[in-house]
Amino acid sequence: MKWTSLLLTFCFIACTGETVVNDHPAYQNPLVQPWNDSIAAHPENPYGYYYRAEMLSRVKEDSLALLDLKKAYELDSLNPDYATALGYVYLRLEQVENAIRAFQRKLKLKPGDARTRLLLSKAYLQAHHIEEAQQEVDKVLVAAPNYPDALYWQAQIKAAQKDTAAAISFTQQALQIDSGYYAAAYQLGDYYRDQGRPEAVQQYRYVFSLDTLNADPLFDIAYYYEKQGQWQRAKEAYYACLLRDRDYTEAYLQTGKILLQQDSAEKAIRIFDLAILTAPNSAEAYFQKGKAFAEIGQKDSAETAYRQALVFDPKHQPTLNAVQKLER
Repeated sequence: MKWTSLLLTFCFIACTGETVVNDHPAYQNPLVQPWNDSIAAHPENPYGYYYRAEMLSRVKEDSLALLDLKKAYELDSLNPDYATALGYVYLRLEQVENAIRAFQRKLKLKPGDARTRLLLSKAYLQAHHIEEAQQEVDKVLVAAPNYPDALYWQAQIKAAQKDTAAAISFTQQALQIDSGYYAAAYQLGDYYRDQGRPEAVQQYRYVFSLDTLNADPLFDIAYYYEKQGQWQRAKEAYYACLLRDRDYTEAYLQTGKILLQQDSAEKAIRIFDLAILTAPNSAEAYFQKGKAFAEIGQKDSAETAYRQALVFDPKHQPTLNAVQKLER
């Protein structure tokens, strides 16, 4: 995050309490703009900053949201919602230690809030404080042993401890209680995939059934088959993913890579062109296209593709290595 520019974007004039906002486009978003007026009219009312922060987060401007939340908390440090929101935003910005402190403040205001305790556990886990994360989950499970979220985070802790069998068991318990628990269902598929277990396919299909607008589980099915060396099934599964989402760049890339391994470089080039159509700035897509040209001996075309890849990512190491190889 470019904190210097962000701090210039939004500042408070101490003598008047007036909020000064520059022309950052986020503040002109229809979701955000009404709260600018509210803050201008009532600069000492924390609600305006709190709700504008929520809108800024919705438009993926968490760094700006953080500034508003800090102001809201400064104006009313006894409101537990402000501490919770700060913790959420700190987590998304990967400022984990700050998130821990924010959730701890919330628990001082509302000691019995199980969800906040689990968020604190999540923050501890992200900070690699596994013992502290476990302690928070234990407190929740003592009070509510069948709480699916607590079982899910217990599984996450077990996974961090490399105890995959226990992680699977706790995730399955969470799903037995709440079969529609999307994050747990997806995580179980990932555990199966990482172990090379065929149950991964059925689990990902189940995840897709919970949200048929999200093609990610279909991609994961294909990737599982690819890792198992079942290339034909993988290609068919990537195609199914693309039927759901024709702009799924990674599905094109992985299909092209399989075609390269099957000595079908010309077909791969056509697939990589489709990947480029969906992601025109993808260095990886241009690199793979260059690699395919190199496979069929078209050195000039390969070099052109590699140079284009470096336009979008000058430090793309596979491309740099390929250019050096061409120049020998």
